[in-house]
Amino acid sequence: MSTLLASLSSMLKRSDIAGVARNLGESEQAVSRGMDLSTASIFSALARKAGDGESMRQVVDLASKTPANAIASALSSGQALSPGSSLIAGGERFLSSLFGGGQGALLNSISRESGLRAAGAASIMALAVQSVLGFIGSRVRDEGMTATGLSEFLRRETANLRSALPSGFSEAFSSEPAPFAVRSTTTPPVAAYTPTVEKRRSSWMWLIPLALIFLGLLWLALRPRSVPVPTLPNLGNLISISLPDGTSLSVPERGVEGRLLAFIRDSNRAPDTTSWFDFDRLLFDTGSATLQPQSQDQLQSVAAILKAYPNVHMRIGGYTDNTGSPDANVRLSQDRANNVMAELVRLGISPDRLEAKGYGPDHPVADNSTEEGRAQNRRISMLVTQK
Repeated sequence: MSTLLASLSSMLKRSDIAGVARNLGESEQAVSRGMDLSTASIFSALARKAGDGESMRQVVDLASKTPANAIASALSSGQALSPGSSLIAGGERFLSSLFGGGQGALLNSISRESGLRAAGAASIMALAVQSVLGFIGSRVRDEGMTATGLSEFLRRETANLRSALPSGFSEAFSSEPAPFAVRSTTTPPVAAYTPTVEKRRSSWMWLIPLALIFLGLLWLALRPRSVPVPTLPNLGNLISISLPDGTSLSVPERGVEGRLLAFIRDSNRAPDTTSWFDFDRLLFDTGSATLQPQSQDQLQSVAAILKAYPNVHMRIGGYTDNTGSPDANVRLSQDRANNVMAELVRLGISPDRLEAKGYGPDHPVADNSTEEGRAQNRRISMLVTQK
């Protein structure tokens, strides 16, 4: 283990590991291993950004506000370290910005290597963020570490961090692309080829463009249909919303959470069949119903709203565009609606308050003849059926 990771491990006492394990229903050994892998991966990803001065300044600023013992404090105060808690939610937002679409693959690797369940691995990764930021924050407060100092520190530790990760981790999060072994072989210079060889090569070189065209057409024919837009919209700055149960949410000012809350709170608006509210920060794996990790932020916010208003019942509607097989689109939309409902249930919402329905290409909200319109039609929506 690197000196850096050893220092981080010493910050998290055995009693803290035991407390986290009890909270998550995982073994202490799996939690300890998952924490080591998560912190090494987070530091490796930060090392990739060491040359980005603005990113380093943002990390230093965030770390300066993070206590070194955030996990221990949460445990001692009886705070649950489960999905939806403020500690986990804050870590998940940081992970989403750090890893983007690669977070799902990393989560699977940590789960496989440590023996943690997927949900436990996600929570451990979020807690590892607090541990990493707490460590950097202590350096900022005690030693005056600056963004430049953090950048230099990460560069020095890069090699040690790589060695702490199993095969497959270091290649994904190293600060440099992994070398291709095939390119290290010696290739004879072009001049060494005889005219005969050049002539034979030219006899089939014309096939390459045709092969590329064929592969392009094959991809267009077989590509998955009705997939979501791979980027999230700009919904403005974060604002704070207080709920009746004392929960405070940090949500985008133009996000769906505010509109959903306004409908629930308005005593003059009764549930109907037309007041649908579209999720605006959900992403699925291409062509599948698997939710990507960055979807957790909005799912947790919606779950918090439902907990604060226990009388509210909701239908989750899944929709696609009109490309591809209608039957396949209905199945995909139903699977995605089911998975969103299942995630809300996992976050503590009774299944009796929820239902899921896949509508496929029915009820489009935009023109399916344009890519922009099709993107709008691929959506997951909420309908309040009781309040």
